[in-house]
Parts: sequence; C-alpha cells; structure tokens
Amino acid sequence: MLEVRKARADEIDAVLDFYAKMIDGMQGTDFDVQWRHDGHPSKDFLREAVAAGQMIVGVLEGEGIASAMVVNHEGEPGYEAVPWSVDAPPENVGVLHVVATLPTYHGRGFARQLLRGGMEIARADGLSVLRLDTFPYNVRGRGLYESCGFADKGEWTVYYPALGDIQVIMYELAL
Repeated sequence: MLEVRKARADEIDAVLDFYAKMIDGMQGTDFDVQWRHDGHPSKDFLREAVAAGQMIVGVLEGEGIASAMVVNHEGEPGYEAVPWSVDAPPENVGVLHVVATLPTYHGRGFARQLLRGGMEIARADGLSVLRLDTFPYNVRGRGLYESCGFADKGEWTVYYPALGDIQVIMYELAL
C-alpha cells in the first residue's frame, strides 16, 4: 500500500532522484510532458517545495517514492483569466504541479491514491480548493483528474518559462 504524506526535509535527495527518473522515463513516450533536466522541474523548485512542506509523496515501504506532486499557492500566468467556480483568497487555493508516478508503477492506482491523499492533506492545511493545468493531449491524466472529482474549466493559455505560451486544460476541485 502507498503511504501518502508530506516529504520530510531529509528526503530531498530521494525527491530529486524521483523526478530525474521521471524525466528519463517519460521522454519520447505518450507521457512526455516536456520536463527536462536542469529545466522544469528545477532542483531549486523541488528543494523549496520540500522545505516549505509543499511536496507530497507516495512512498512504498522498502521501495521509496513511487509518486509525487507539489501543492503550493502559485498558478502560472494565465490562471487569473479562468472563471473559477470557487472564490477563495490565494492562501486558501492549492495549485498542483509536477504530478507524477514512476512508469514502473503505472496501472497500480498510485496516482489516484496520491491525489486522494493530497486532497486530505490540503483539507487539513485549511485549503478550500485545488487547481491544476494539463496538456490537452494528456488523456490519461485528464481522465484521472475527472474521476477524482476535478471539474474541467476548459482550454486556456498559460505561460511557462521553459515552453512559452501554451494551451492547457484547467481543472478545479472544491474541497
């Protein structure tokens, strides 16, 4: 069973290793979300997320991190244009970033467990809504988000430094 919790400060190397494996495992596949070493997600971003208690990990005993994501309060430029259903101050909004499960563990329900555990952590932290964006072609991810209760808010343009202006599908979940 997957243990979903916030990453501990002493797990930064394991988190960095997890995302390095994700980048290597996704490049050139149907799951390639344009992450690159020394680009996105940056080591500084991941370190800051762990230090701030914003890195949520799914850990398998004896195997390490199988899935992970960041939940912070920072939507990319373009989030402000979306007509969100939940009106909440920024400190009550959680934005999901770099949601991932190692390819070795695909098909075992770990992404769903990570999201559900992340929802509970977000509620405990006092958040009232979760939001995220994903590529329109991420059919599997979109199906997962929708099956977990996230509402499709349509296609919008956001700006990512490594990619420029891109079209994404926005999602929202009231907690």
